[in-house]
Amino acid sequence: MRWFVGVAWFAQLNYRADYSNEAFIPHTLLAASLMALNGYVHYRIRSERSVSWHWAFALSALDVTTITAGLVISGGFENSFYVLYYPALAAFAVVFASFRLSFTWVTITAVLYAALSLYSGVDFDDAQEKVLFIRIVTMYAVVAAVNLIFRLERIRRREAVERERELQRERIELSQTIHDTIAQSAYMIGIGVETAIELADSSNDELSSKLRATHALSKSTMWELRHPIDAGPIFEGRELSRVLRSHASTFTTITSIPTDVAQTGCEPPLSTVTRGLLFSIAHNAMTNAFRHSQASKVTIALDFGDDSLTMSVTDDGVGLPDNYAERGHGFRNMSADAERIGGTLSVSTGASGRGATVTCTVPYDT
Repeated sequence: MRWFVGVAWFAQLNYRADYSNEAFIPHTLLAASLMALNGYVHYRIRSERSVSWHWAFALSALDVTTITAGLVISGGFENSFYVLYYPALAAFAVVFASFRLSFTWVTITAVLYAALSLYSGVDFDDAQEKVLFIRIVTMYAVVAAVNLIFRLERIRRREAVERERELQRERIELSQTIHDTIAQSAYMIGIGVETAIELADSSNDELSSKLRATHALSKSTMWELRHPIDAGPIFEGRELSRVLRSHASTFTTITSIPTDVAQTGCEPPLSTVTRGLLFSIAHNAMTNAFRHSQASKVTIALDFGDDSLTMSVTDDGVGLPDNYAERGHGFRNMSADAERIGGTLSVSTGASGRGATVTCTVPYDT
């Protein structure tokens, strides 16, 4: 807003400018000082440096000081320069959300403007005090409207944050419940089926075949149950790389497929949504490797670059069929998850036609 007002200010100063006017140079210096401080604060924001309330208050104070000084230079009440008070006060109400603080500031500004106007000569015979009254009332109205709107927005954001927190608590509790009940039962069933296979008469091929199929199904079920279980730490705030290492270890235990996690660079702070969807993409890629690729090894690579992160899941299996994208919902779901976090998903086969790599790239600024 200040950049916009500053550019407009310089434009009107230099449009059909009267350089002989003694107010031209002071106005230019005031505008330049305001833009200089605004540029410095903007630089701190862009460079991700801290910007305390002191800087914000200094900018607001300079706004009011500059406008008031401009009115003094330009003739006080008769000058239309006073309209700049309105965006300045609105900006203060946005940054300083306190109702009392905003109204204290608008009162100080109103007193300054009223004193300046009375000093510069409000014509009571021409009822100019009514115009002054309307201008001051408008100041309060602008601050009240902005403060009310942002108060409602803060309430909505607070409610949304609380709903998200409650949802995360439910997800964590669900992961713990599944781990303590269903997952344990599936594990015991798998052990029972393994024992039955060992005890089955080798001459009964049909029974052995059904037991092996049941054992494979139990492994698949145990692996699918690990998704909500291992995703729980994501919602507790744990890093993606740490969660994936634990998930890969579990994958190796359940499927007997050795799985490694390789990391390049340091993981930056990522949102819960980004970490959760990347975890889901990795899980789906590992599921495909387990169910369809006949892989003997899986590798998960995390590359945290300066501007983006790249996660790839590679197996050394039989490769991809020509119509892999149309089979089931796995690849469509992974593509949709990548798009939700502003990333892209690509799938490739090894140079020899064997193996497959699922790669997801996500820019940090999304």
